[in-house]
Order: sequence, then structure tokens, then C-alpha cells
Amino acid sequence: MLTLGSLALASPWLLVALAALPIIWWLLRVTPPAPRRIAFPAIRLLLGLAAREETPARTPLWLILLRVALAMLVIVAAAHPLLNPQTRLASTGPILVIVDDGWAAARDWPARQAALADLLAEAEREDRQVVLLTTAPPATNEPAASLAPIRPADARATVQALQPKPWPVDRRAALARLEALSLADSTSAFWLSDGVADGESQALAAYLAGRGSLHYIAAEPGQTPLLLAAGD
Repeated sequence: MLTLGSLALASPWLLVALAALPIIWWLLRVTPPAPRRIAFPAIRLLLGLAAREETPARTPLWLILLRVALAMLVIVAAAHPLLNPQTRLASTGPILVIVDDGWAAARDWPARQAALADLLAEAEREDRQVVLLTTAPPATNEPAASLAPIRPADARATVQALQPKPWPVDRRAALARLEALSLADSTSAFWLSDGVADGESQALAAYLAGRGSLHYIAAEPGQTPLLLAAGD
């Protein structure tokens, strides 16, 4: 991403196409060859007829400038300009995204997917890889695959196919997978929590905060799950 003051370009390499504007100018100014004159007696029948439409000999200058300006705007728009971009991702290297995908996250799951999409879009603009970790155990007893950095586009496809599971999360197993990954000391982590604390929440948060910066993302207080305590 190229930043120019308050304006940033997500795909600045597309601006190379601006070098083709002189060629476009030349093509728009090309005049077709003049018609040949062939003597034909019957053409005298057309003498004196007034033409309803006239074709100019060359393209007007204002029309050429308008077409060149439109071509330039298309090229700049393809470079994805951003006004006042905000860099949310601290440090460098891959970012860590933890997603609580248990039963408590099912209520506002579309909003959670939208928040994840915005985060992955920011990672793609900053050319950062993503380590995606879900905390709910899988439906089968097969061991979970080892964590590894992937491209934001691959992470986006995984998030789009991700659905909440009808059982609680297992943050202890998620912490064990993180410890096996050997995170760097300057890792930027984003935890999209379901808002339900358990005995392992503090341990997971302390581990992430000790490896860098931790951003805790949860629903609004009125949107969190309602838990019923046992009666007397």
C-alpha cells in the first residue's frame, strides 16, 4: 500500500497504466484517410441537396480531453484509493486471529463474519499473513491441524465457510495449539470473543498479551448471551 498524506492506494502498481495516456491521446487524434473522388455522372442528381447531419473532419479537442480524463479516472479507481486510511495492525509479520465459534457466538454470527472480513481486508492492504485459530473443538475426534500463516484471501474463504458449533469452546486446547506455534514476541493478536468467560479465558488472554499486543473484540453489552444460574 502506497500512502500519500491522507490518501493511500491499495494497488499502486496499477498506476503504471497512466504511462499509456499519451498513446490514448494519439489514438483519439488519428484522422481517417480522406475519401477518394470518383467521377460519376449520376452524382449530379444529388447536387443541391442539403445534408441534415455533418461529420467533423477531426475529433474536437474538448472530446479528446474528456476521453483521456475518463481513462485516467478508470486507472486511478483500479488502484483502490483510500482516504485517511487507519492502520489497525501493529508490529510486523503475521497477525493472529482467534475466533470463538461455539454456541454463544451463534446469535450475531453474521456481524462477527463482517468484522472478520474488515480485519482480513486490512491485513491484505498491509500485505500481512494471517494465523486463524478457532476455539470450538471439531465435530470429529481427529486431531486439529497445526497452525501456520496463510494469505488473507485464503483466510477469508475459511471465514466465509465457518459456522458456529452447538457446543462450548475449548480455550485450553486453543492455548496448547498456540504454544506449539512458538509465536514471536511482537505478535499482533485479535480475539473475537463470544463474551462468555471460563476458567481458561484469563490464561489465554495473558499468553496473547505477553507475546505482543492483544485486541479484544466482543459484542455490545445488550447483545451478549444470557446465562441462567441454577436455582435454589
